[in-house]
Amino acid sequence: MSSSDQAGALTLRECAAGSETLLALWHDYLGGRLTQAVLLIGESGVGKRTFARLLAQAMLCGGTEDERAKPCGACRNCRRFLSRTHPDALFPAPLPKEKTIKIDALREMIDALGRHSLEGGRRVVVIENAEKMTPQAQNCLLKTLEDGAADTYFLLTCDVESALLPTIRSRCRCVRVQPWEPKRIEQALLKRGIPADRAKALSVYCEGSLGRALQMQEDASYWQARETVKRGFLSVRGMSSLPAAAQALKDQKDNGDRLLDILEQEIRALLHARTLGQDDRSDDFPTAWQGAPTASLRRVMEAILTARQQKNANVGWAALSEGLMQTISEEVKTWQV
Repeated sequence: MSSSDQAGALTLRECAAGSETLLALWHDYLGGRLTQAVLLIGESGVGKRTFARLLAQAMLCGGTEDERAKPCGACRNCRRFLSRTHPDALFPAPLPKEKTIKIDALREMIDALGRHSLEGGRRVVVIENAEKMTPQAQNCLLKTLEDGAADTYFLLTCDVESALLPTIRSRCRCVRVQPWEPKRIEQALLKRGIPADRAKALSVYCEGSLGRALQMQEDASYWQARETVKRGFLSVRGMSSLPAAAQALKDQKDNGDRLLDILEQEIRALLHARTLGQDDRSDDFPTAWQGAPTASLRRVMEAILTARQQKNANVGWAALSEGLMQTISEEVKTWQV
């Protein structure tokens, strides 16, 4: 099962829980107050697409009269929605091997909307990653939004709000979806049968994105890279530990960007815990770093930024990684005296 399928195992109520903006949207749906065009905005992986799909499915579900229990997932309408064969659910998207949603996809949608609903009820248009629409496609969509046909609803998602035309945004109810709290992500992962220690680690490292957590769980190379970071950068305790750490990083030139990403992820999570007055880390994080003061962590973050700049300037991996480890060594000494 793919990460997106796993995320889709959430119920609409679960997906809205913990987010004031999504809860408000869900309650408006339950109360019959849903606006005809909704734009869900937020970082990749925070649940925008999952919520949009579940809400669209709920709007077409015929398996129960209880709106709170929709979508049921078992009725004929739900099955057709999930298989993308429901005639009143439209998903304009890029063609295979293309990166943008072109005007032809919007013209097909408009043509379909110009005919009567085949089921005699609502019609729902879901446009995921709406920022991928070309300007021509966006202008084409704009006219349809302005017409505002009865019983036709548009659910758009986007990561980059500024990539959409202001006129598109002004025609939609804009709902900003915030990252999930770590405990909520941990609970969602446990519900999917992910072991407790791994769920705790993922909830810390995914930066509030359930989608990202699920992708990380499935990516064996990510966990291998994390082990390399632990044996390399995070193993440094002083000058005497540098040779072994350098050896662990020696052949990682092609993986350098990812290792720096993971190291930054680790330090940022510790800084966040300091801000909250906590030390809520996964059990496999090196205990030597638990006592790191905020000022030292910030200097390490600055050193990571310098390493990135050096890498972009084609400085060799060995030189920049050793320079970063020397900075870490100097900082570690300040809290392990």
